[in-house]
Amino acid sequence: MNPHLNSQYLMLLFAGGILVICVLILADYLLKKSIGRTLNPQDPTFPKVRLEDEAAFTFAAVKGVVTQLKTEQKATQEQLIAAERRAEENARKFELLAREIDFGLMVFDAGGFITFSNPLVRTLLAVDTWSRRRYGEIFHDIPAVSELTGECFEAGTETRNRAVEFQASDGTERRVEVSVLSTRDRSGALEAVACVFRKLAIPAPGSDEFIDPTI
Repeated sequence: MNPHLNSQYLMLLFAGGILVICVLILADYLLKKSIGRTLNPQDPTFPKVRLEDEAAFTFAAVKGVVTQLKTEQKATQEQLIAAERRAEENARKFELLAREIDFGLMVFDAGGFITFSNPLVRTLLAVDTWSRRRYGEIFHDIPAVSELTGECFEAGTETRNRAVEFQASDGTERRVEVSVLSTRDRSGALEAVACVFRKLAIPAPGSDEFIDPTI
């Protein structure tokens, strides 16, 4: 056998062996890596998310929020309706009591508009309290009462048991005792002003006797 051929043959065998070993090492590395990914659950995986799945998730989340808001809105409306019913009931009770007292009563809101009056105050003052007007218009013919009420609104000055004489719209001379009181909320803001009137007799001309002009 030719020695030159033998040396080439040996070199080819050696090179082939090295190539086989490299292939085996690479195959072993890839196999171990593949098995490791399969057996290790802690390796992060990123599944493919389809656009349809994202849209469905977003729709479900929005639907859940809307449902919760509707539930909260319904509960709030029920509480508001219950509060309105209680307020109406209290207003009816207040009106029934106000009709039975022996004093004329007139109530104005924070803006100065009349919100309540009992029948007796219309008799005592001979004024129209049916329309929604401010105290200045209602007490136009009774400037003393208008002034006292204005002081309560503007400066918070309350008046108690002040005697006031005036000429009513029917031309009769009248005398009443007036108290002007205010109510405020927890923050101190004005809520309402109440004017309370009590009938007083006036002296008859030329005598010490008192007459009642409303009889």
